[in-house]
Amino acid sequence: MHGLILFVKGGKSDAITALNIIGNTHTDMCSASNLYLTLDFTLWNGYANLAIYNANYMSTIIYQNKGILESIPDLTFFNLARNVVMTGSPQVFSSGLAFEPDVFSRYKAFAPYAYYKNGVIRLYDLSLSYVYQTSVDSEWYYNLESRKWDNASSIVTERHQRNGSTDIQDENIVMYFAKQEDGYWSQPYFDCGFSDIWLVTFSVPIFGQDATGKPAFKGVAFIDMNLNDTDINQCDLDDDDESIDIFLNVFRGTHECLPDTKVN
Repeated sequence: MHGLILFVKGGKSDAITALNIIGNTHTDMCSASNLYLTLDFTLWNGYANLAIYNANYMSTIIYQNKGILESIPDLTFFNLARNVVMTGSPQVFSSGLAFEPDVFSRYKAFAPYAYYKNGVIRLYDLSLSYVYQTSVDSEWYYNLESRKWDNASSIVTERHQRNGSTDIQDENIVMYFAKQEDGYWSQPYFDCGFSDIWLVTFSVPIFGQDATGKPAFKGVAFIDMNLNDTDINQCDLDDDDESIDIFLNVFRGTHECLPDTKVN
Protein backbone atom coordinates (compact mmCIF):
# COMPACT_ATOMS: atom_id res chain seq x y z
CA MET A 1 0.00 0.00 0.00
CA HIS A 2 1.17 3.51 -0.67
CA GLY A 3 0.54 6.27 1.84
CA LEU A 4 -1.50 9.40 1.41
CA ILE A 5 0.15 12.08 -0.71
CA LEU A 6 -1.22 15.63 -0.42
CA PHE A 7 -0.64 18.20 -3.17
CA VAL A 8 -1.92 21.69 -2.33
CA LYS A 9 -1.19 25.24 -3.36
CA GLY A 10 -1.26 26.64 0.17
CA GLY A 11 -3.90 27.93 2.58
CA LYS A 12 -6.36 26.05 4.75
CA SER A 13 -9.11 23.85 3.36
CA ASP A 14 -11.57 21.21 4.38
CA ALA A 15 -9.58 18.61 2.49
CA ILE A 16 -6.42 19.39 4.49
CA THR A 17 -8.39 18.89 7.68
CA ALA A 18 -9.76 15.66 6.25
CA LEU A 19 -6.31 14.31 5.53
CA ASN A 20 -5.07 15.25 8.98
CA ILE A 21 -7.93 13.28 10.48
CA ILE A 22 -7.20 10.31 8.22
CA GLY A 23 -3.53 10.34 9.14
CA ASN A 24 -4.07 10.70 12.88
CA THR A 25 -6.85 8.18 13.46
CA HIS A 26 -5.82 5.45 15.90
CA THR A 27 -7.78 2.21 15.66
CA ASP A 28 -7.44 1.39 19.35
CA MET A 29 -9.46 4.45 20.38
CA CYS A 30 -11.51 5.17 17.29
CA SER A 31 -15.11 6.17 16.82
CA ALA A 32 -17.23 6.25 13.70
CA SER A 33 -16.65 9.53 11.88
CA ASN A 34 -17.72 11.25 8.68
CA LEU A 35 -16.05 13.94 6.58
CA TYR A 36 -18.27 16.40 4.74
CA LEU A 37 -16.59 17.38 1.49
CA THR A 38 -17.68 18.05 -2.07
CA LEU A 39 -15.71 15.55 -4.12
CA ASP A 40 -15.50 14.74 -7.83
CA PHE A 41 -16.60 11.12 -7.85
CA THR A 42 -16.71 10.97 -11.67
CA LEU A 43 -13.02 10.08 -11.51
CA TRP A 44 -14.07 6.79 -9.90
CA ASN A 45 -16.69 5.90 -12.52
CA GLY A 46 -14.60 2.96 -13.70
CA TYR A 47 -14.88 1.38 -10.26
CA ALA A 48 -18.54 2.35 -9.90
CA ASN A 49 -19.26 0.44 -13.11
CA LEU A 50 -18.30 -2.77 -11.30
CA ALA A 51 -21.21 -2.26 -8.89
CA ILE A 52 -23.53 -1.20 -11.72
CA TYR A 53 -22.73 -4.41 -13.60
CA ASN A 54 -23.64 -6.50 -10.55
CA ALA A 55 -26.84 -4.52 -9.98
CA ASN A 56 -28.04 -4.94 -13.55
CA TYR A 57 -27.04 -8.60 -13.60
CA MET A 58 -29.11 -9.17 -10.46
CA SER A 59 -32.05 -7.29 -12.00
CA THR A 60 -31.90 -9.71 -14.92
CA ILE A 61 -31.75 -12.75 -12.64
CA ILE A 62 -34.68 -11.48 -10.59
CA TYR A 63 -36.73 -11.03 -13.77
CA GLN A 64 -35.85 -14.48 -15.05
CA ASN A 65 -36.86 -16.03 -11.72
CA LYS A 66 -40.15 -14.12 -11.47
CA GLY A 67 -39.01 -11.95 -8.59
CA ILE A 68 -37.83 -14.72 -6.25
CA LEU A 69 -34.25 -15.98 -5.96
CA GLU A 70 -34.83 -19.19 -4.00
CA SER A 71 -33.27 -21.39 -6.69
CA ILE A 72 -29.96 -19.51 -6.76
CA PRO A 73 -27.26 -20.88 -4.40
CA ASP A 74 -26.01 -18.39 -1.82
CA LEU A 75 -22.43 -18.85 -3.00
CA THR A 76 -23.37 -17.34 -6.38
CA PHE A 77 -24.06 -13.99 -4.73
CA PHE A 78 -20.90 -14.11 -2.65
CA ASN A 79 -18.90 -14.87 -5.80
CA LEU A 80 -20.30 -11.78 -7.52
CA ALA A 81 -19.12 -9.65 -4.61
CA ARG A 82 -15.74 -11.38 -4.48
CA ASN A 83 -15.10 -10.90 -8.20
CA VAL A 84 -15.50 -7.13 -7.84
CA VAL A 85 -12.91 -7.05 -5.05
CA MET A 86 -10.55 -9.19 -7.12
CA THR A 87 -10.91 -6.80 -10.06
CA GLY A 88 -10.77 -3.50 -8.17
CA SER A 89 -8.32 -4.22 -5.34
CA PRO A 90 -6.55 -2.47 -3.66
CA GLN A 91 -8.62 0.66 -4.38
CA VAL A 92 -11.84 -1.34 -3.88
CA PHE A 93 -11.71 -2.60 -0.30
CA SER A 94 -15.03 -4.42 -0.38
CA SER A 95 -18.15 -5.12 -2.40
CA GLY A 96 -21.57 -6.53 -1.74
CA LEU A 97 -25.24 -6.96 -2.48
CA ALA A 98 -28.15 -6.26 -0.14
CA PHE A 99 -31.72 -7.36 -0.80
CA GLU A 100 -35.27 -6.47 0.17
CA PRO A 101 -37.22 -8.95 2.35
CA ASP A 102 -39.44 -10.23 -0.48
CA VAL A 103 -36.60 -11.49 -2.68
CA PHE A 104 -35.94 -14.58 -0.52
CA SER A 105 -38.49 -16.54 1.48
CA ARG A 106 -35.73 -18.18 3.54
CA TYR A 107 -34.21 -14.85 4.61
CA LYS A 108 -35.75 -11.65 5.91
CA ALA A 109 -32.46 -9.96 5.06
CA PHE A 110 -29.49 -11.10 2.99
CA ALA A 111 -26.37 -9.06 2.27
CA PRO A 112 -23.52 -11.12 0.76
CA TYR A 113 -20.30 -9.18 1.20
CA ALA A 114 -16.64 -9.62 0.28
CA TYR A 115 -13.68 -7.67 1.60
CA TYR A 116 -9.92 -7.79 1.25
CA LYS A 117 -7.79 -7.77 4.38
CA ASN A 118 -4.31 -9.06 5.18
CA GLY A 119 -3.93 -10.72 1.80
CA VAL A 120 -7.20 -12.68 1.99
CA ILE A 121 -10.65 -12.05 0.49
CA ARG A 122 -13.21 -12.82 3.16
CA LEU A 123 -16.90 -13.54 2.55
CA TYR A 124 -19.51 -12.52 5.09
CA ASP A 125 -23.28 -11.94 5.30
CA LEU A 126 -23.60 -8.38 6.62
CA SER A 127 -27.21 -8.99 7.66
CA LEU A 128 -25.99 -11.28 10.46
CA SER A 129 -24.73 -8.28 12.43
CA TYR A 130 -26.04 -5.21 10.62
CA VAL A 131 -29.65 -4.02 10.23
CA TYR A 132 -29.56 -2.23 6.89
CA GLN A 133 -33.20 -2.32 5.73
CA THR A 134 -34.81 -0.15 8.40
CA SER A 135 -32.02 2.12 9.57
CA VAL A 136 -31.61 5.65 8.22
CA ASP A 137 -27.97 5.30 9.30
CA SER A 138 -27.53 2.84 6.41
CA GLU A 139 -27.51 5.74 3.96
CA TRP A 140 -26.00 3.59 1.18
CA TYR A 141 -29.24 1.55 1.27
CA TYR A 142 -31.85 3.93 2.67
CA ASN A 143 -31.05 6.69 0.17
CA LEU A 144 -31.90 4.41 -2.75
CA GLU A 145 -34.75 2.50 -1.12
CA SER A 146 -36.58 5.75 -0.31
CA ARG A 147 -36.43 7.15 -3.85
CA LYS A 148 -39.24 6.97 -6.40
CA TRP A 149 -38.17 4.76 -9.31
CA ASP A 150 -41.21 5.16 -11.59
CA ASN A 151 -38.96 6.66 -14.27
CA ALA A 152 -36.16 4.11 -14.05
CA SER A 153 -34.39 3.49 -17.35
CA SER A 154 -35.69 0.57 -19.38
CA ILE A 155 -34.74 -1.30 -22.51
CA VAL A 156 -36.58 -3.78 -24.71
CA THR A 157 -34.82 -7.03 -25.55
CA GLU A 158 -36.01 -9.14 -28.46
CA ARG A 159 -35.37 -12.79 -27.67
CA HIS A 160 -35.32 -15.65 -30.15
CA GLN A 161 -33.91 -18.91 -28.86
CA ARG A 162 -34.58 -22.61 -28.76
CA ASN A 163 -35.29 -25.32 -26.23
CA GLY A 164 -33.39 -28.31 -27.49
CA SER A 165 -34.43 -28.71 -31.12
CA THR A 166 -37.61 -26.65 -30.74
CA ASP A 167 -37.67 -22.95 -31.51
CA ILE A 168 -39.27 -20.80 -28.83
CA GLN A 169 -41.69 -18.11 -29.93
CA ASP A 170 -40.11 -14.66 -30.23
CA GLU A 171 -40.53 -12.55 -27.12
CA ASN A 172 -40.01 -8.87 -26.33
CA ILE A 173 -38.77 -8.35 -22.78
CA VAL A 174 -38.84 -5.00 -20.96
CA MET A 175 -35.99 -4.72 -18.45
CA TYR A 176 -35.19 -1.93 -15.99
CA PHE A 177 -31.56 -1.07 -15.40
CA ALA A 178 -29.40 1.25 -13.31
CA LYS A 179 -27.04 3.94 -14.62
CA GLN A 180 -24.29 6.05 -13.07
CA GLU A 181 -26.70 8.86 -12.18
CA ASP A 182 -28.94 6.43 -10.26
CA GLY A 183 -26.17 5.65 -7.81
CA TYR A 184 -25.33 7.20 -4.45
CA TRP A 185 -21.87 8.21 -3.20
CA SER A 186 -21.45 8.48 0.56
CA GLN A 187 -19.29 11.00 2.36
CA PRO A 188 -15.90 9.64 3.48
CA TYR A 189 -16.27 7.78 6.79
CA PHE A 190 -14.06 5.86 9.19
CA ASP A 191 -15.20 2.23 9.42
CA CYS A 192 -14.42 1.80 13.10
CA GLY A 193 -14.21 -1.71 14.51
CA PHE A 194 -14.46 -3.59 11.22
CA SER A 195 -11.95 -2.49 8.58
CA ASP A 196 -10.59 0.42 10.65
CA ILE A 197 -9.89 2.46 7.53
CA TRP A 198 -11.43 5.45 5.76
CA LEU A 199 -13.93 4.46 3.08
CA VAL A 200 -16.32 5.95 0.54
CA THR A 201 -19.30 3.81 -0.51
CA PHE A 202 -21.02 3.78 -3.90
CA SER A 203 -24.36 1.99 -4.12
CA VAL A 204 -26.75 1.50 -7.01
CA PRO A 205 -30.29 0.02 -7.16
CA ILE A 206 -31.33 -3.48 -8.16
CA PHE A 207 -34.71 -3.56 -9.89
CA GLY A 208 -37.55 -5.99 -10.20
CA GLN A 209 -41.09 -5.40 -11.42
CA ASP A 210 -44.39 -5.10 -9.61
CA ALA A 211 -47.62 -6.79 -10.69
CA THR A 212 -48.27 -4.06 -13.28
CA GLY A 213 -44.80 -4.27 -14.82
CA LYS A 214 -43.53 -1.06 -13.24
CA PRO A 215 -40.03 -0.89 -11.72
CA ALA A 216 -39.74 -2.02 -8.11
CA PHE A 217 -36.76 -1.56 -5.80
CA LYS A 218 -35.28 -4.94 -4.81
CA GLY A 219 -31.97 -4.04 -3.22
CA VAL A 220 -28.56 -2.55 -3.98
CA ALA A 221 -25.12 -3.47 -5.22
CA PHE A 222 -22.25 -1.52 -3.68
CA ILE A 223 -18.52 -1.02 -3.44
CA ASP A 224 -16.36 0.53 -0.72
CA MET A 225 -13.40 2.59 -1.92
CA ASN A 226 -10.28 2.53 0.25
CA LEU A 227 -9.18 6.10 0.98
CA ASN A 228 -6.19 4.91 2.98
CA ASP A 229 -4.75 3.48 -0.23
CA THR A 230 -5.37 6.60 -2.31
CA ASP A 231 -2.97 9.32 -3.44
CA ILE A 232 -4.89 12.53 -2.76
CA ASN A 233 -4.34 15.65 -4.84
CA GLN A 234 -6.24 18.88 -4.19
CA CYS A 235 -4.93 20.79 -7.20
CA ASP A 236 -7.26 21.87 -9.98
CA LEU A 237 -7.96 19.47 -12.82
CA ASP A 238 -6.04 21.61 -15.29
CA ASP A 239 -2.84 21.48 -13.23
CA ASP A 240 -0.19 19.41 -14.99
CA ASP A 241 1.37 16.84 -12.67
CA GLU A 242 2.28 13.57 -14.33
CA SER A 243 3.29 12.01 -11.01
CA ILE A 244 -0.30 11.67 -9.89
CA ASP A 245 -2.86 9.04 -10.83
CA ILE A 246 -5.64 11.40 -11.92
CA PHE A 247 -8.15 8.54 -11.88
CA LEU A 248 -8.02 8.42 -8.10
CA ASN A 249 -7.98 12.12 -7.28
CA VAL A 250 -11.59 12.82 -6.31
CA PHE A 251 -10.21 15.53 -3.98
CA ARG A 252 -9.08 17.65 -6.95
CA GLY A 253 -10.44 21.17 -6.84
CA THR A 254 -11.21 21.13 -3.10
CA HIS A 255 -8.43 23.58 -2.19
CA GLU A 256 -9.27 27.14 -1.12
CA CYS A 257 -6.22 28.86 -2.59
CA LEU A 258 -5.91 31.92 -4.78
CA PRO A 259 -4.99 31.02 -8.39
CA ASP A 260 -1.51 32.55 -8.10
CA THR A 261 -0.61 30.83 -4.81
CA LYS A 262 2.25 28.32 -5.06
CA VAL A 263 3.96 25.89 -2.72
CA ASN A 264 7.37 24.39 -3.38
